[in-house]
Amino acid sequence: MKYLSYICQPPLLNQLAFYSLLGSGAYIVLLWSPNILGRHLSFWTQIVIYICPWLMLWLAYSWQVITAKEHRLEIILMVGIIILGAANTSLSNFAPRSVDTMRTFLLTGVFALWAAMFSINGPRRRQMFDWFCAGALGVIILVEMILWLVRGNFGPGVFQVFVLHPIPLGTLIILLSSGPVRLIVSKNSTARLLGCLLVLLGGILIFLAHKRGTWIALAAMLAVWILYLVRRRKYLVISICLAIALIVPLEAQRRFARLDPNSAHHVSILHRLELYNFALHIWKTHPFMGIGLRSFTHAQYLPDYHLRNQQLHEFPQAVDKLQTLDNLFLTGLVELGTVMTLFYLGLVILILATYCRRLRSGPESSPLDWYRVLVLLGFAIHSLTYDSLLFPPLNWLFHVQVGIMAGYQAYDARLSHQSGAMGLSEA
Repeated sequence: MKYLSYICQPPLLNQLAFYSLLGSGAYIVLLWSPNILGRHLSFWTQIVIYICPWLMLWLAYSWQVITAKEHRLEIILMVGIIILGAANTSLSNFAPRSVDTMRTFLLTGVFALWAAMFSINGPRRRQMFDWFCAGALGVIILVEMILWLVRGNFGPGVFQVFVLHPIPLGTLIILLSSGPVRLIVSKNSTARLLGCLLVLLGGILIFLAHKRGTWIALAAMLAVWILYLVRRRKYLVISICLAIALIVPLEAQRRFARLDPNSAHHVSILHRLELYNFALHIWKTHPFMGIGLRSFTHAQYLPDYHLRNQQLHEFPQAVDKLQTLDNLFLTGLVELGTVMTLFYLGLVILILATYCRRLRSGPESSPLDWYRVLVLLGFAIHSLTYDSLLFPPLNWLFHVQVGIMAGYQAYDARLSHQSGAMGLSEA
């Protein structure tokens, strides 16, 4: 009984919930892939791993998991997303396919955000999570580099060990980059050297993968970071933003006009551009609740669709084969529906806006705290080229980063409340 009473102490239960979250993340990020353990673990074993951190919260917080005042609006939105996810599945064009994908999306995403919001609620926990990211990034770089050296640049399985494709590999590196950045800003020279080494090797891995989307995401992160550094020079920042707003659309229009439908290199880009119009065509048929997440029924909307670019004769075959819109935001509107997408975007924007407001008003915020915003920006930019959140490692890392932001504001609120109470008692 003595040991049981010790284990059941709230601080220890809180620690167990946090370590459970990291343990679940270690499986999802490093072992989930069918190339590693994914195909060897049973369905229910994986479900337990996914849901365990959220269940552990109940031992530590009891009913505060759903009644905490500082998280009231976030919890309402998350419950709404879960309910809408169930409705989306039931109304799907092909429910059996949608059930598995929706379950994985919610358990490795929304429930992970919920768990992180409560359990990563202080500087020490944020530091440990970043160390976890640094360690995971080191393992991923080591394994992928060894495989690249053994099998060659275009060998089977190269850059596909953890997330099955070179495109999400770039996003995975971006989402884990808070780890090496944490090491770089530390006061320990050895840690700084290790952080720089991880950044260098991660950049080399991105270069070897040869994916334009990753470089565009990194360029956007760099541009925003430069604007942050010169933020006190208001007119310079405004001038740079206006120049970018004018140059980017004109340059994009010029490049798109030069695309040749007869070129195999260009046709994939033209297909992606055509998907915007095709997505609007599908959305008009199911604007509110969507056609079902990963129902794989895009092809049934082709017969009454009129190509915007009449030269893309192979577009119907490409849609029938791939069954994807190659854009996370289009996927949200078409497959999840407008209602669930707005609930989801409302949750992320609410947390992000509150987090930025806390950082601006708090003198203790560090460059690493702001860097988390850059991570989400890079993720969002890269998500314009594929359905990033449908990869469990990316889904988990993104939502835990958002959960850290939500926990940051609650932690600071409790600190200021406690400081105020101490001041009153002293008075």
